[in-house]
Order: sequence, then structure tokens, then C-alpha cells
Amino acid sequence: MVSFLLIISFLLHLVAIAAIYKLFQQLHTFKTQDSTEIEALFDKYLQEIKRENSRLQEELQQEKHIQRPVKSEPAAAAEPADKSEADSDIEPDFLPADIEYTDTMEASLESRVLQLHQEGLSIGEIARKLNCGKTEAEIIVKMHQKNNINA
Repeated sequence: MVSFLLIISFLLHLVAIAAIYKLFQQLHTFKTQDSTEIEALFDKYLQEIKRENSRLQEELQQEKHIQRPVKSEPAAAAEPADKSEADSDIEPDFLPADIEYTDTMEASLESRVLQLHQEGLSIGEIARKLNCGKTEAEIIVKMHQKNNINA
């Protein structure tokens, strides 16, 4: 009778060890899937940034080739009559323009993405509305969700 109980105990231990090993393997695959998913998201994000940078460089190069007309004031209104001849060599094109600066405060892209996501907008709609990449919006939302789960 004791040998029968020992055999059953031995078999139960083997089943328990096999179950623990199987759970360990599943946990390991979940961790690797999580890291590969994050790597894939970052790769997409980097590719999108590269495309946007090349597009911006092309626009800047095209903008350099296009010359914009410079507004200048009439010479009689800009120069007083008693200026010396050296001062009259200054062209009105190079005089600083009157620029008014206003101080504005904007919400960060991350906060705007999260706010629109809480309102129920999809990732694509958020990207279109904020004029940012879908991958960027997706990463912001996923990282926020992951931080909330871990907190």
C-alpha cells in the first residue's frame, strides 16, 4: 500500500513539474512578444520620422529656390533729410521688420493625443486631427496604457 502511494506521489510531482515548466515557457513567450511588439512599433515610428524628415528637406530645398518679394518702405518716408551719406548706403531690405511677439501656451502632443483618445477617437482620426503620425499616436496611447497598468 505504501509503494502505491509513493508511485502516485511521484506521478503527481512529475505532473506538477511539467505544468510549472509549461507555465514558465508561456511567460517567457509573452515577454519576448511584448518586447518584439515594442521594437516593431519603434521601427515603424523611426521609418515614419525618416519619411517626414526627407519630405521636410525636400520642401525646404524647394523653398530656397523660390524667392519671396521683400516689402520695403518708400525711401522718402524711411530716411530723414539730415542723414549722412554713409547711413544712406543701408538698403531698406536689410532693416529689421517690426515684429510683435505674443506668448502662447499649448498643450503637449502627448496630452492632446490622450485627451482625444479618451474622447473616443480612433488612432487614425487622432493622427489626422493633430497632423502627426499614426504610429506616434499609437505609441503614446500604448505607453500611457502600459504605465497605467504598471502603476
